[in-house]
Amino acid sequence: MVIRALDRSGDFTNEMPLLLSLARDQGLFPYIENLDTNYLPLPDLIALEMHRPDDMGKVVFHRVQAEVYRKLLSGENVLLSAPTSFGKTLVMDAIIATRRHDNIVIIVPTLALIDEIRRRLSVQFPDYKVITHPGQSNASRNLFVLTQERYLAMEEMPDVGFFFLDEFYKLNEDSERGALLNQALYRLMKTDAQFYFAAPNIGQLSEHLPTNLRTSLIITDYATVAADTIRVEATNDGERRARLKEILEEVDGPTLIYCQSPPRAGEVARWLREDAPEGGYAEGMPDAAAWVGEHFSERWTLPESLRLGVGIHHGKLPRWLGPLMVKGFDEGALKVLVCTSSLIEGVNTRAKNVIILDKNVSTKKYDWFTFANIRGRGGRMLKHFVGKVFLFNEPPPFELPDIDMPGLSQSAAASESLLLSIEEEDRTEETNERLREVTEQTYLSQETLRLNQGVNPHGQIQLAKQLKTAQRSAFRDILWETAAPSYPQLLAVFSLFWKTMPPRGVSSHGARSPEHLAMLCSKMAAAHGDIREVIANFTSRAETDKDHDKLVEDAFDFVRFWIDHNLPVFIRAVDRIAKEVLEQRGITPGNFAPYAARVEAGFQTPLFLTAEEYGIPSQVLKKLQRRLSSVQNLDQLMLGLKVLSGRNLPELTAFERRLLDDALASMATPAA
Repeated sequence: MVIRALDRSGDFTNEMPLLLSLARDQGLFPYIENLDTNYLPLPDLIALEMHRPDDMGKVVFHRVQAEVYRKLLSGENVLLSAPTSFGKTLVMDAIIATRRHDNIVIIVPTLALIDEIRRRLSVQFPDYKVITHPGQSNASRNLFVLTQERYLAMEEMPDVGFFFLDEFYKLNEDSERGALLNQALYRLMKTDAQFYFAAPNIGQLSEHLPTNLRTSLIITDYATVAADTIRVEATNDGERRARLKEILEEVDGPTLIYCQSPPRAGEVARWLREDAPEGGYAEGMPDAAAWVGEHFSERWTLPESLRLGVGIHHGKLPRWLGPLMVKGFDEGALKVLVCTSSLIEGVNTRAKNVIILDKNVSTKKYDWFTFANIRGRGGRMLKHFVGKVFLFNEPPPFELPDIDMPGLSQSAAASESLLLSIEEEDRTEETNERLREVTEQTYLSQETLRLNQGVNPHGQIQLAKQLKTAQRSAFRDILWETAAPSYPQLLAVFSLFWKTMPPRGVSSHGARSPEHLAMLCSKMAAAHGDIREVIANFTSRAETDKDHDKLVEDAFDFVRFWIDHNLPVFIRAVDRIAKEVLEQRGITPGNFAPYAARVEAGFQTPLFLTAEEYGIPSQVLKKLQRRLSSVQNLDQLMLGLKVLSGRNLPELTAFERRLLDDALASMATPAA
């Protein structure tokens, strides 16, 4: 009620002292700061100042933020469960601002979040070096903003004084990434650094976790925005499309539409395109549309959607494109953002309205936890006080999840791969028993098993057995060292991991078999990683626009699943296993590392794909390649780009120049 009154504060001029008193009573100090504080009595003014963190300028905390901040300042550890729009990461920023810690690690679940946080912290804390990639060197003060995979890939870390784990409910996920997040947490806990975890809407922590961890948990439903929920009746897609059209004609303000999958998001974007009002939904992003059409595919739904003021956001988009969609949405060029669950993992937007069209995440019905996170995107503190949430389906039953951290509890939920990463002195009797078959076998060393993080240990042992007993003639195609292997050489290596230790969903991400994977990689290598050619290869037989959109998504999915992540991991795993086993047999092994590095670079010039995380498409960097020829590492690339700031660059279009300037504006000069 108070937030709703604050939303209409202009109607309560005569009652302003009462409104301020009510807001003060609820601890809504950020709202008070934005009203006329002349009405505040001295005690309330003192309270307002008491909620202002040190060295954070005009920032004022609300009551619960201040409580968490004070606990952290006193040296306590905190695990916080609070709703979306609470301002959980602002507390982390305030801890950085104290400058108590020279090295802080921030673990986030997605590359999109790395980019968002890097941009903010680079500008806010120029005396720290923000490190987002294992290839960067350390400075005297560092903020390591990393995913779990990148944290585990760091070869050397300075003493960590504080670490922050965002979206910590993901520790509970039964997935390869969940296991790696647990490994990262285990390693961070061994540093004895102070910590702060944040997540929305959890129930409680598992009873298997240490007591000191469970007593650090703070659960609050403190809300900083209000929301009106409207149930929408529709029984089929025809009716859903008609209701969507009506809603978008009625509402004002930026609007998210939640869809269950990227293909569904594409389908809904096509509905909006065909039903668009004259002049579109907003001014749109015509220059971005032209560029995307030219460099990806003009037939893809996205270019025309962007011209009409509609964006698409999901986890398969190229690394630079998702943040551009959010930027266009937040700045008003896009009125509608059609998204999947990619936007519920901590990415901040300024949505006023949320339309929850589907009831699944992919093919599985979402639970209350996921539903609440999607719904919580409606409204934003100090921007849209009251959001609107349109539901096309009944909410799921109310049930908040209990969170386990298997890397710490060593519970039955922990995979054997995760348990292997735990040092022997920390393993429980139950863990030793579970690992007995793995630790007592003699085919493969424990060191190799541990180095192959996230790869099924039984699959690794099976591969080692196979290599140990195979005829020497079988090794003809796996003894190569080149960065440009032939198709038969690729097929030989891909077949080894595909048949013994495949990643989950091995045949569901663009490649149906090792032969198909080898063929797709060979074509991508021949095209030097040109994504337009990859898309053209996938879409060559598309008959309808719907088919074409689906195949564009498949191409992005292939690149994200295989090229960006799994293929380098599994090539290196085969490499380590083959080296250990073949050397024992007196056979000189191959060396797949040069090819794995080439895959990791997307078959492009090294570092160009990495730079997409800064908002610069690799196609733009190719145009600047002559000016960056002496660059050897990511730090040098960033410095090389900073040198180009303000220079005339005729090889770039106006749109590309804006992308570059925007990226450079978010890069602080690296601290020494």
